[in-house]
Amino acid sequence: MDSKYPGDYIPKYYNIARKIITGTFSANFNDYDLYFEEFRRQATILKKEALAFPSNTDDYKNRYLSAGALEALIRMADKLTRVLDRYVLNTNSKRAAIMVNGVKISSKADMQLFDLAAEQIGLLRFNFSQSRLKTNEADLALKVLMSYAKETDGKSLAPKHCLLIDIHSGNILTAKDNRLIESVLLDSCSEIGQIWKAL
Repeated sequence: MDSKYPGDYIPKYYNIARKIITGTFSANFNDYDLYFEEFRRQATILKKEALAFPSNTDDYKNRYLSAGALEALIRMADKLTRVLDRYVLNTNSKRAAIMVNGVKISSKADMQLFDLAAEQIGLLRFNFSQSRLKTNEADLALKVLMSYAKETDGKSLAPKHCLLIDIHSGNILTAKDNRLIESVLLDSCSEIGQIWKAL
């Protein structure tokens, strides 16, 4: 299985954006424009803050790339409105990983999705990578998300309520009830496990 992150991508560069996005959406405003106004405001602040650091440092990259992610999210406003209409969103503070054929996979969701009766019915994860998703990558990430819900809370979530927001492509992807994806996940982890044993 290909590495989730290409060699020139460091996930920590989007930590600021992730914290702003999840915290803002957790406010559950009735006026959706408030979300995107806040993202625009924060992006402007981050770009100004980035100028205080050399461009090859983590301090610069985290601020500059996080600002870009916030601006990309603003361009998704029309699509995101459908998610905001349907769910109550809360930041997910649980850290967890799942084991698949002896391989530990990080599987934390960014947000929990609730219905209007306050019952958790779904999970959401943001993908910040600027690289185009590889074949099966989104489906695998969503399969892991569903497995995460089952192992951490004992919840069997409907695939349609497990969302991956690919910020830079502007797409909102949903899980599929696809046994082929499960087979790909199992086979990939078995292969990784065998490689580790051989090291």
